[in-house]
Amino acid sequence: MKKSVLNWIGRTIAVVAIGAAAATNVMAQSSVDKEFARELKLVEGLKVYNKQLEDQLKAQAVANREITASIGKAQALEPQVVPLLGKMLGALEAFVKADLPFNKDERMASIFKLKDLMTNPEATTSSRFRSIMDIYTVELEYGNNYEAYKEVQNVDGSDIEVDMLRIGRVALYYQTPDQKKSAMWDTANKMWKELPSSVNRDIRKAIKVAAKTTAPELLSLPLTAPEGA
Repeated sequence: MKKSVLNWIGRTIAVVAIGAAAATNVMAQSSVDKEFARELKLVEGLKVYNKQLEDQLKAQAVANREITASIGKAQALEPQVVPLLGKMLGALEAFVKADLPFNKDERMASIFKLKDLMTNPEATTSSRFRSIMDIYTVELEYGNNYEAYKEVQNVDGSDIEVDMLRIGRVALYYQTPDQKKSAMWDTANKMWKELPSSVNRDIRKAIKVAAKTTAPELLSLPLTAPEGA
């Protein structure tokens, strides 16, 4: 009897042990499966990343070939570009000399600087072209804005500092500090033309508007007829 009971207990313990072992194996297998799934997901992610890098490298190779070809074409065009830059600079200088005489020293200084750049052996064609286009852009903007500034002018035989007023490329005026004398640049005759004292007040208002010291308002200013009109 005791032996039977012991045998039964032994079998029960064995069954429990086998069940525990099986459960442990299942848990271990589940952990392995999860780890494998994580690794597999990581590998898939690396494959996608490598494909992206491969596509980027191919695109960069194409871009490098295009840039190299463009450089070759630019070098072939350089003998034609250099004379063109010289013509552009010459046209710019002639234009400034024939234009209204505003900021003349500053504008001519920029042109002289460009001339030095053209003869500088260390300057590249691209830097020369960029510098010329920068000056062209500045000159273009002069036609779309207005300004007030001070400059020395010869008035009645004496050099004095006056208030200058430029309205685009349409008109250029000056007025003496005492506001008693105003003049306008006569484009046709290339000289200053004194204005009647009746316009002094409007000229002064326009100078203040251009200097942004007063609010804009509608003013009546004298204008010269365009050349050829």
